[in-house]
Amino acid sequence: MDWLNYQIEKLPRVGNFPYRVKMLYFSRQHTVNTKHGRTPDDMLEISIRLEPREATCRDIINGKPICANFPNLVWKKPGGEHRFLIDKPRDAISFGYPAEFIGDLRHLGLYPDLDAVSFTMTPEIGRLANEYRRLCHQLYTPGVADQLDWICFLLYREILYSNLLKTKSNDDVERIRNISVWMQLHISDAIDLDELSISNGFSRTSFYRKWKHIFQVSPAQYVLDMKIEAAARLLQETTMSINDIVQEVNYSGTTAFHKRFTQKYGMTPSQFRKSREM
Repeated sequence: MDWLNYQIEKLPRVGNFPYRVKMLYFSRQHTVNTKHGRTPDDMLEISIRLEPREATCRDIINGKPICANFPNLVWKKPGGEHRFLIDKPRDAISFGYPAEFIGDLRHLGLYPDLDAVSFTMTPEIGRLANEYRRLCHQLYTPGVADQLDWICFLLYREILYSNLLKTKSNDDVERIRNISVWMQLHISDAIDLDELSISNGFSRTSFYRKWKHIFQVSPAQYVLDMKIEAAARLLQETTMSINDIVQEVNYSGTTAFHKRFTQKYGMTPSQFRKSREM
């Protein structure tokens, strides 16, 4: 599934978390079909656009033009009109709150007087975004609606706090970390490291040099490690066959996968799955 748009407000909750979401949306490399829209009068939509490959977005939000670097967060205010001016696939997450929550969010310091803000991607934001997508595939599992209420709130808060508390840092370091999180979000894709470095303003040599200042492994090894870890989660959380998991994480060959997995976890994939069932 590369996109989802769902009204969640009527799904049953088992807890009492006060900030329950009304609507869920996400897209992965999905082109927006509706170029013009209007936010319902009774909803505030929080839209998080995760597109580190693009430099900026140019949209009409709440009836006003914005130009914000990616990744960014946009507040689509109740009754606000929006229009998308760039016809390219988007990676985005959105969730809607009842309009009456605005006062509470403002009181908590979570509703600045802005239409959009750029932010720096962090591993925690990437983790929460991945958890959001995972839970969206399990909407009718008991308790998942409650988990999504929490994840949306935590993701929103994390982005705002990371932006507000951000101090001046080296731009190259930020770009490298953004690239690493983009890799995590696209772990099932075929990743061209040379293309990725160029699209983020690095030469191939400078990208590898600056990467090694931050991470202990090469970019290629980082990607392989992420694929192995994603496969381990699938072995633990699903009944997919090992061959299907190898294809799901886009690993280059079943034999190589078995060898690398055994090196990392000290057991074969089959043994790993059985050990988690005990």
